[in-house]
Amino acid sequence: MILLAPLAVAACVASGPALNDTVDPGVDAIVQMTPSLTFAPSDLRIAAGDTVEFRNISGFTHTVSTRPDTAAKRQTVILPAGAAAFDSGPIPSGGIHRITFDVPGTYRYFCDPHFGSGMIGTIVVAPS
Repeated sequence: MILLAPLAVAACVASGPALNDTVDPGVDAIVQMTPSLTFAPSDLRIAAGDTVEFRNISGFTHTVSTRPDTAAKRQTVILPAGAAAFDSGPIPSGGIHRITFDVPGTYRYFCDPHFGSGMIGTIVVAPS
């Protein structure tokens, strides 16, 4: 009985657009924000002008950010010259956030609440 209880809770944790398998037109890639406090995939290659959909498939609230508020985050973040910093704000369980990457180069971003757990991702944007 004790072994089944966590499974029942996990099944009820989240529902929403991030948990379905459909991909909306205009979305070129999907990055999942997982219960294990990772971005999946953690490294992604796309073309300039592509839109990435970040899907929160976990029971935790996550963010996608390049706006550092600590020295450690400033050392982690990478943005190409001319690219604007971004911050999704809180993305609840089952929620999504989309970002279009127009400036080629490397972007290293983080989840603000889970930065200390190593929730960091990288997107390399190739010229179109």
